[in-house]
Amino acid sequence: MMRVMAIAAVVFAACGPSSNETQGLVSIEVQPANATITLPSGVMPVDYTAIGHYKDGHTHVLSDATFALDTSASALGTLSVAEFNATGAAAGTGNVIATDGMATGSTTVNVVIHNVHVDPTAPPDAANDFPDTSPMGAQSPVIDYPLDGAVMPATVKAPDVQWEGANTAADLYRVRLVAGLATVDTILAGGPTFKLDSAPLAADWQLLIASSGGQPITVQVDHWDATNGAQGGAPVHVRTVAANVTGAIYYWNLSQGRMERIDANGRGLAIPNPPASPSDANNHCVACHVVSRDGRYMSGELWGGGLQGAVFDLSDPAVQMGNPAPTLAPVTSTSYTSLFSTFNPDATRLLINPGTQLQLIDPHTGAAVATQGTPLPTANAAHPCWSPDGTSIVYVANILANGAAAGWAVDYTSGDLAVIPVTGPDTFGASATIVPSASVDPAFAAPSWPSFAPDSSWIAYGAGVNSRGRNSVNNVETTLPGSLFLVQKTGGTPTRLDIACSGARNCFLPNFSPYDDGGYFWLVFYSLRDYGNPLAGTKGTTRRQMWVTAIDKSKLGTADASSVPYWIPDQDTTTENMSAFWALPPPLQ
Repeated sequence: MMRVMAIAAVVFAACGPSSNETQGLVSIEVQPANATITLPSGVMPVDYTAIGHYKDGHTHVLSDATFALDTSASALGTLSVAEFNATGAAAGTGNVIATDGMATGSTTVNVVIHNVHVDPTAPPDAANDFPDTSPMGAQSPVIDYPLDGAVMPATVKAPDVQWEGANTAADLYRVRLVAGLATVDTILAGGPTFKLDSAPLAADWQLLIASSGGQPITVQVDHWDATNGAQGGAPVHVRTVAANVTGAIYYWNLSQGRMERIDANGRGLAIPNPPASPSDANNHCVACHVVSRDGRYMSGELWGGGLQGAVFDLSDPAVQMGNPAPTLAPVTSTSYTSLFSTFNPDATRLLINPGTQLQLIDPHTGAAVATQGTPLPTANAAHPCWSPDGTSIVYVANILANGAAAGWAVDYTSGDLAVIPVTGPDTFGASATIVPSASVDPAFAAPSWPSFAPDSSWIAYGAGVNSRGRNSVNNVETTLPGSLFLVQKTGGTPTRLDIACSGARNCFLPNFSPYDDGGYFWLVFYSLRDYGNPLAGTKGTTRRQMWVTAIDKSKLGTADASSVPYWIPDQDTTTENMSAFWALPPPLQ
């Protein structure tokens, strides 16, 4: 095993300094200075020596010196007495510090990591076809995903890099990701089954995050063929945030008519065997769902809009394994019907939205609960959401459909965003309008799906000319433009989240995650925008897919606080995915 050593210092190691020499110590020099370790070409431990410099100009090895790593160096490797070993978990620069009690000295250590993966479809020596920097040219690939400037939490899975360009068996590609002193190259060959995409290995993605130092990760795709040589494409940059944002996302797979869940284990059915309709054994629909703040309970409506309401205990193994999955109240009960609903913070109450009214029930029994104070709205209400702190309920009031009373809370063309104060147990105050429809551009007169941020102070909502992103217009399925907005619970001028939507009006149905971490709130929504390229993604289809935008808390109230979004990994790109509700993982029963 090779070792990097300070040879001159070893000569002095035979005798330590005398007490007189120690008293004259002026400074400590740490050797070797500015050592660089390159991985994975070879593990090269660095043996450090501390050399004392004295008032009279002479030097001695400080055999009693102690060595330590600063925080940056500790992320790069370990220190055994005076020997530094890089772990390969991160690349970067740190400091090795030597102290003898009277003086301190330090030097930098650099760990450079360059991982190269050659796919079996490419020649073993294909990496040699690419210079370190490739010039731009006619064959330069164009990256479709990730989006340039995207912000994502460090806990999210690696993005699937997708691009467009030439694609024959004679074409080679290098996907390069760079974060600080870490570089990951993946070499791939084109061909008829190649989808012009490459997802980094999980270990490589974690290496890049650990090496980024909070700076953006650069993504670049280069192309090579025998005629044109290597040509590089324009890079994009993404930034990861040190935030623990996990949980489970429950959403509606519209294409297949079922509710699904995405969590750390990937994608699966949220409820594999929902109860069947008494009138149609093939109807197992569960929709218009919401999950309690602790992730334990799911409320939804069964079999079709406005029919039987039901609550599932997601911590009960029988919900996943039972056939049919059990509900807290019997599904044969006619105690309540519902469209939309929302739990109070401890899930002891459920506010339901049958028709266009609001009612309070016990989610465990389905029984109506008597309320005190101001009566809840009996008409023209939609999309309620209870705040995490339990003090408020936001909803859409005074809903109208083309100027007339809306028949139900699903379809309307205008409404006011309003807040109901919760003044005590089962007690409510008078509703207060915070965004009147008359005060906004008519293009955004229909607010929908308000959602409280984790701090209960801010509300995100969608708005357009209709409460839906797509609806039947003159018996033709039509896309209706919509945008996302953010407003304080106390009211004020809403801010449109144009960064999240790239300035387009193709974003709908926002829902805050329960996580407040890394200086951001995390907001999920669905969009009709392109994800990736036409082969591996959805480009050209306007297919609903779910995205997340980071809401920068430092910009709240002063500017558009949204960020360039990222696509939620593990979605099925062939299905329409919407109505995402982000919750904590259900507790184990």
